[in-house]
Amino acid sequence: MTETSKTKPDLKRGAAAEVPYDADSFAKKFGIPPSEAKTIIKRYGPSRKKLDSHMAARQA
Repeated sequence: MTETSKTKPDLKRGAAAEVPYDADSFAKKFGIPPSEAKTIIKRYGPSRKKLDSHMAARQA
């Protein structure tokens, strides 16, 4: 097995990070009202990477 090969759990974890957020799970993760989560998702899109970055910048 090479260092660059991935095991099945690694692939599943990576794929899960690419599943778009839904408003309820996003709101729960960041402790915000669902209505605010919907507004943020509408503005920035459902990308987990973009939304996590936005929330990190907002909390800084």
